[in-house]
Amino acid sequence: MSSFAEKMRQTWEQNILFSVLLELTYSCNLDCVFCYNYKALPGKTLSREQYLALFRELRKMGVLNLIFSGGEPLAHKDFFFLGRQARDMGFVIRIKSNGHALHSVTAKRLKEELDPFIIEISIHGACAETHDRQTRVQGSFDQLIRNLHALKALKLRFQLNSVLTCWNESELAAMYRLAKEFEAPLKFDSQITPKDNGDLSPLELAPSEQGLRNLLHMQLQSTRETQVQKTGSTTQTRTYCGAGTSTIAIDPVGNIYPCVQWRQAIGNVHEQNIRQTWEDNTALTCIRKTNEQAHQNLLAQGGKAAFGSFCPGVADLVSGDASLVYPSVLLRSKLRTEILNSIDMQKVK
Repeated sequence: MSSFAEKMRQTWEQNILFSVLLELTYSCNLDCVFCYNYKALPGKTLSREQYLALFRELRKMGVLNLIFSGGEPLAHKDFFFLGRQARDMGFVIRIKSNGHALHSVTAKRLKEELDPFIIEISIHGACAETHDRQTRVQGSFDQLIRNLHALKALKLRFQLNSVLTCWNESELAAMYRLAKEFEAPLKFDSQITPKDNGDLSPLELAPSEQGLRNLLHMQLQSTRETQVQKTGSTTQTRTYCGAGTSTIAIDPVGNIYPCVQWRQAIGNVHEQNIRQTWEDNTALTCIRKTNEQAHQNLLAQGGKAAFGSFCPGVADLVSGDASLVYPSVLLRSKLRTEILNSIDMQKVK
């Protein structure tokens, strides 16, 4: 096990806050069909001074990662100011962006003022027709491609993130080729979820079982090859979710959640110091117990195969029980087993 992996294991086991995701704003220059943000979220947005006080307290707690997200984080009026302050305090900065505003001038400023560890950029297809259909902004794909070239020219590290949908599932191979052209990793989220306000309409874009099978086959084939090349082994080590044990998320009005997907508020920055929320919180204790119960439930279902697909937040959304193994996890587990067996059989032949 690598030293970083060992560090992560310790944060989970000892409840050490390691990473904080900040949803700075729900404003966005795109209008993605499946966006889960509740843009009418009630409450008072956090001020510049409150963010700075939060940063100082997180540094005292030893937090390493600050992730700026949204909405579109660059749409926040204080994005660059907050980013500079976070960098000067020594945080590792990560940014989740749709990439639409990262043209050459903004990208250059981002490198000079924040120098993020990595930028995670959303892409929704391998062509303009598919990408623009999902963003509902004509020309967004062409703008994104131009911006990716600018980021690469500046040597800014980025990865591409995508949500697998019934609209883009036929473009998987082309999307991987596109990512390879930019020498960037491509990460897929195959689980479409309802909006944070309970709206189920995004589920209409869920991928087909065959689309999911195709994605898992590409991922598992690549993983097997990489593991064999590096270690001569395909053994994997898994553990339970780090939500509420090493990570939290904070929305624009200060609500604190175990993670960005698990929308069960455990406190609010307006009302309580973040250290108090983390160290003395009955709701957070319940979250951690739920995580442990989910781990046991997964083990009862053959957990090693299923766990990579399991999210307590999604479980809570679809069933009302964050520890329950929901149907799509069992489907992914079944498909993984079938695909791995097929890959192994092909090697034997």
